[in-house]
Amino acid sequence: MKIAVVGAGALGCLFGGRLAAADHEVWLLHHREEVARVLSNEGVTVRRPGEAPLTVAVDATTDASDVGPADLVLVLVRAHQTGTALADHAACIGPDTRVLSVQNGLRTDDHLRDAVGRDRAYCGVTYEAATAAGPGTVTHTAAGLTTFGGGTARGRSAIRDALTDAGFDVESVADPRPVVWEKGVLVLATAPVLTLTGCPVGRLTTDPLAGVVTQLLTEAAHVAASQGVDVDVAERRETVASMARSHGDHTVSMAQDVAQGRRTEIDELNGVVLDLAEDADVDVPANALVTALVHGLERCS
Repeated sequence: MKIAVVGAGALGCLFGGRLAAADHEVWLLHHREEVARVLSNEGVTVRRPGEAPLTVAVDATTDASDVGPADLVLVLVRAHQTGTALADHAACIGPDTRVLSVQNGLRTDDHLRDAVGRDRAYCGVTYEAATAAGPGTVTHTAAGLTTFGGGTARGRSAIRDALTDAGFDVESVADPRPVVWEKGVLVLATAPVLTLTGCPVGRLTTDPLAGVVTQLLTEAAHVAASQGVDVDVAERRETVASMARSHGDHTVSMAQDVAQGRRTEIDELNGVVLDLAEDADVDVPANALVTALVHGLERCS
């Protein structure tokens, strides 16, 4: 399969490197020419604790016309960059190209459908985790399930087989909305709190942060219900507690974005809750407050 990975950061290189090692033709697309050059010359190296590093050759470019139409485009940029990235790299999206995103964000599927239509848009989530030490050099810090859906049954089967061949734990579903909301509410209830307070993940279950997290989860669950999606708040709280135990010192990407003066994904998470809540006449004061405060941080950073 010819696969273009849009976004050659840590996750992009993890997925791209593993797919290339499984004998797929992989192209990594990055917005910086110097990074694309390093990737083309040196390939991707994936490190996992206790294992020998995996180094594999890949093609990389800033220009999707170098790639031409791909069988699959895997989108791994920030959620708010999705629409722009798809437009910028339209040259690798042909009439039969399937497009998959496993990014954070509650309206990513809308961006994909706007670009390629319902039958070729596939959306989901991944619990794989990786960090980058430099262009193309990543540490696979945690393996996890990748779940996606949408499109057609034939398309889901082809994508699932490719990812499984690359060693990923994969599940496909017809409707991806429940899994997207399950992870989305987890992120929107924790990332803004940690970003605004500067606290590590391990503090999420302590007062007063635990109460704020619960309020954010509860409001988002009410909005999800208005969209026909059931979110179990108690189960999500248990997941937060598990995160606090296993990743106590982790710094979330939203906090990293603020620290580096980058735009966060707040509008694709809590911002979506605000938009849908207005249409559904649901009160979401906690989500409104953290959205405003994170926007303030973005403008002051």
